[in-house]
Amino acid sequence: MTARVPGLARSFREAPARRRLAGVLDPGTFVELLGPADRITSPHLAALDLPVAFDDGVVVGSGRLGARAVLVAAQEGAFMGGGVGEVHGAKLAGLLARARRERPAAVLLLLDTGGVRLQEANAGLVAVSEVMRGVLAARSEGIPVVALVGGGWGCFGGMGIVARCCDRIAVSEEGRVGLSGPDVIEETRGVEELDAEDRALVWRLYGGKHRVLLGEADLLVEDDVDAFRAAALELAARPRPITLEALDAEHAALARRLAEHGAASDSPEIWRALGVADPAAASLLGAEAFRRVAGAARAPAGARAPLRAAPAEAPPPEVRAVLDDLFPRGHSVSREGGILAGGGTAAAGEVAVVGTCGGLEVGAEDALALAGAILAVVRAAPRRPILLLVDTRGQRMSRRDELLGLNGFLGHLASSIELARRRGHRTVALVTGEAVSAGALALGFVADEVHALAGARLGVMSLPAMARVTKIPVERLEALSATTPVLAPGLESFVSLGAVESVWPPPLSAALEGALARPAGPDLRAERGRERGGRTLAAAVARAVAGGGHGA
Repeated sequence: MTARVPGLARSFREAPARRRLAGVLDPGTFVELLGPADRITSPHLAALDLPVAFDDGVVVGSGRLGARAVLVAAQEGAFMGGGVGEVHGAKLAGLLARARRERPAAVLLLLDTGGVRLQEANAGLVAVSEVMRGVLAARSEGIPVVALVGGGWGCFGGMGIVARCCDRIAVSEEGRVGLSGPDVIEETRGVEELDAEDRALVWRLYGGKHRVLLGEADLLVEDDVDAFRAAALELAARPRPITLEALDAEHAALARRLAEHGAASDSPEIWRALGVADPAAASLLGAEAFRRVAGAARAPAGARAPLRAAPAEAPPPEVRAVLDDLFPRGHSVSREGGILAGGGTAAAGEVAVVGTCGGLEVGAEDALALAGAILAVVRAAPRRPILLLVDTRGQRMSRRDELLGLNGFLGHLASSIELARRRGHRTVALVTGEAVSAGALALGFVADEVHALAGARLGVMSLPAMARVTKIPVERLEALSATTPVLAPGLESFVSLGAVESVWPPPLSAALEGALARPAGPDLRAERGRERGGRTLAAAVARAVAGGGHGA
């Protein structure tokens, strides 16, 4: 390894994955797991005439940080934009399972990714949900997980939620963090919503300085490998336990953010409201000087009036019909906008119900309301099962939601469900309509079990939209989707991939009783995918990295 030269900056952004790891860890301590010599490649890219990589774009292994044992992963943005596919995601999930077995001082995730690899769309979405479960499980067992974001791709898509599920995040000014990228928002909502060519606007929305001031990242660092190493050392010693008290405090902070900044249209408005007198001047500061500005600006805010909720109404007829079948003994579920909350009576007792309806596109307010409903159950009803009803077309793709940090709100929702699980609440998700992208990730795919009704519609995005992003002709994607569940939207594909455990026939009450009677167990989705032929390598790859049994 090249010796360090004191005072000489080494760009974290420009370094490939292995060089980043070598620089962050103690010199000479990195040991790679399932590296290129094992020649494990994506089983899906060849069908699209796309190149493969023998590490599938992610490097995982062990090493030492400040003489303490850590596990590490670094995504290689130069390969498929750091996109998560079947093998890539399985390596990350296996590393997190290994962490729960070996109990290192920390897990470091060097994230450089556009999110799900659309060329493996469905498998990538499921893999991201497994990584999310793995991060939350490791944290719940007292193992700090730290995200370092400073690569050219930043951290977007479902991995933007994963980053926010970590204990801490260090980011460079160049290391953008968000959920829906600018190109995706422009493609979906038009240039009037977000001009992806306006680079100054893009950096104001997603850049590291705004994320730190907003509270979506913990530490701003220079684009320097040594600076990221120092950040890793500092943040690994500052875990953020998943407790009711901690999530209540986070919930209050997010509610204040919406109340104070929900009407803002650009980041300078938020910066001024936080006490930054001259946002333009602050945006030019180096990391150290900016940290002083951020420290002063992020003083605790005063109490604010609670956000006004939509009037409670009865669920729509199609939802009432499902609830009647689930709870023939009775139920009391109300709707506020597209959010469902309440309860029902099953043979084994009372069941809390939280979910979405009408294909809700989940925005910041919606994610906060869902998390609030989960936390209310945890506070009021120890060990009561929670049924998560999922009907969402995905996240709300808007400039405002990205400005406010939608990935953080969804990370808070996922953490709230993890807390409920750890406090003894059985969590069962039922897809009643649509389950698309990030809306389904943070609400449904983090549950103990995921089931669906016949006719449910699951996917990442439509094939025409996928064709626009990947530049693969839609006719080619349509032909391939007829032969592989990795690309084909629909319920059958997600059953084959192992993401959906079963399709519930009527009477739904009997299926619900069966799910509630089963004890919570490990995350077996990769194993189901192998048994059903939808994901042939995920389980074996995860086991190989984990070095033992596959963790939850």
